[in-house]
Amino acid sequence: MLGFAAKARKIVFGKDQIRAYLRNRRQKKKVLVLASDASESIKKDWLKRCESQKVPFVLLKNTDRISLAKALGKVSFSAVGVTDEELAAEIVRLAEAGGEKNGEDPSL
Repeated sequence: MLGFAAKARKIVFGKDQIRAYLRNRRQKKKVLVLASDASESIKKDWLKRCESQKVPFVLLKNTDRISLAKALGKVSFSAVGVTDEELAAEIVRLAEAGGEKNGEDPSL
C-alpha cells in the first residue's frame, strides 16, 4: 500500500512536512506509519501529536526505518504520512484487522 502511495507521490516525510500534514484540517482521513526501530523520543513525539490531532498511527513490527524508506524509494526515515485519503483509510483498516499472517502484511 505504501508503495502505491509513494508512486503516486501521496506520502509526506520529514519533521516539518509531517507536522503540517497532521495539522491539516481539510484532510479527514490520515494515517502516520512509524518504523519499528524509530527512537523512543521520536515515537513518543509522533504518538503524542497523533493523539492530539486524532490521527491514527501504525507502528510497524518488523520493518526498520531503512527498509521502510527503501520500499518507498528513499534512503532512511522513521515516519511517513499518507496523503491519499482512500489509501490512508485502507492502511488503517488493514492494521486494525491485524494485517495478514501474524501482522506480516507485505502490502504495507
